[in-house]
Amino acid sequence: MLIACVPALLMFVVITVAIWLSGRDEAVKSVEERGAVIASSLAQTGQYGLMSGNSASLERSIRRMVESDDSIASIELTDANGHAVARAVATDRPGNLTVERDVRADVFGIDLLDNSFSAREQPIEAATRDGRVIGKVTVRLSSQPIERAQLKRVLVGGLAVLLVACLSVATGLAMAQRLREPLHLAMAALREIRQGRYDVNLRVEATGDLGELQATINEVAREQSTRDETTRALVERRTADLQEAIAKAQAADAERGKLLARSNRQLEDERKRIAVEIHDHLNATLIGLRSKVQHIADVSATMQGAQAKEVHATATEITKTIAALYQSARDLIKQLRPEVIDVLGLAGALQEMTREYNQLVPLVRFVLHVSPDFPPLRGQVAIVAYRLVQEALSNVVKHSSASRAEVSLTAEGGGSEMLIAVRDDGVGFDPARTGSGSLGLAGMRERVAGAGGRMRIHSRRGQGTRVTFRLPVVEGEDPTA
Repeated sequence: MLIACVPALLMFVVITVAIWLSGRDEAVKSVEERGAVIASSLAQTGQYGLMSGNSASLERSIRRMVESDDSIASIELTDANGHAVARAVATDRPGNLTVERDVRADVFGIDLLDNSFSAREQPIEAATRDGRVIGKVTVRLSSQPIERAQLKRVLVGGLAVLLVACLSVATGLAMAQRLREPLHLAMAALREIRQGRYDVNLRVEATGDLGELQATINEVAREQSTRDETTRALVERRTADLQEAIAKAQAADAERGKLLARSNRQLEDERKRIAVEIHDHLNATLIGLRSKVQHIADVSATMQGAQAKEVHATATEITKTIAALYQSARDLIKQLRPEVIDVLGLAGALQEMTREYNQLVPLVRFVLHVSPDFPPLRGQVAIVAYRLVQEALSNVVKHSSASRAEVSLTAEGGGSEMLIAVRDDGVGFDPARTGSGSLGLAGMRERVAGAGGRMRIHSRRGQGTRVTFRLPVVEGEDPTA
């Protein structure tokens, strides 16, 4: 509609305005020329009336002229002093244009009594000249009649232009209608393609560029359908490969978890065996040896002489050395196999650990929080948790420069999981930059993975560090075993 109507309407408006403006200018010019002719004629004919004083005849002539010409609003003839000599006014006509001419008394330059040839041959116009001003003719004209006639011409021309514009609109609408249906079908096909439906079969009915557009849409749809099928097959194949790789990775991760769990159990069993060996053999041997050396010291104390005193001092020193070795062996047994877990459970063992840290590191305050519903865990999962907290507190002492460290134990999921959190107010660090060189963190991650749990580290420089461990409590395992 815009393509059909806008050019036609613009043409109608422009042509109508042009006709009106040009006609108005012509009407004004025509009225001015007419007024100039009338004023000049009256200036010529008014000489006799002004000079003879016959104003009545002159006024009758002026009135007949006003009555016979509807474009004249008024005519006034004045003498040299500006007094009205003759005047005729049409009150129903506005005088919007004024033309004035001076009335002059012509002076003859020939002798009327001279009958010579030269006088007869000289033209009358050449023998007269302008004389003095004896009056003025003022003609006021109205442009309404000419404007009305011009308006009629504009209306006729406008109607003709409007008729042509209507024909142009009808022609444009007919052409637009012929284009609309093929374009509608083409747009519908493009919408189908945009929504991913490529089974488009657009009938090629038009010719020229529109027909080429329809054929191109069909070609694009076929190519996109082929490309889509190829892409879909490739995606399905890659998805299957990815799923297979994920399954293999999950299987490998599960196997790795099992290996880590088995390795941790074997490590703890080996530590337990070594602790038992040290307790049953080394410590027993040290106790027996200490008894014999103490007996030597007691016997040598009752003897006299320098050699006896030397033997007594040596035996006493050996006794002290054996006692120190015995204590070191007990500490080693505690590290290899924390017996306090078997006696007090995980919560009690961690309470004992925080107490020892408070004694060994007085610059840091260690606090333990245990939820009331936390079970008295023992066994393998308790050992894993104990080792994780032990490594985390060791990192706090070595790296954090903290003044306070808190350990919390919480039971979740009805006792199926336990959540351990170790938090400090130290300098913090960037977990993304720890890399693989941090053996402590790597060891903790392997322990957590071996137990089937999850580990998270939240830390920022200057804002401390919070490490959380979420470990499953294996169903069927005796928590007190």
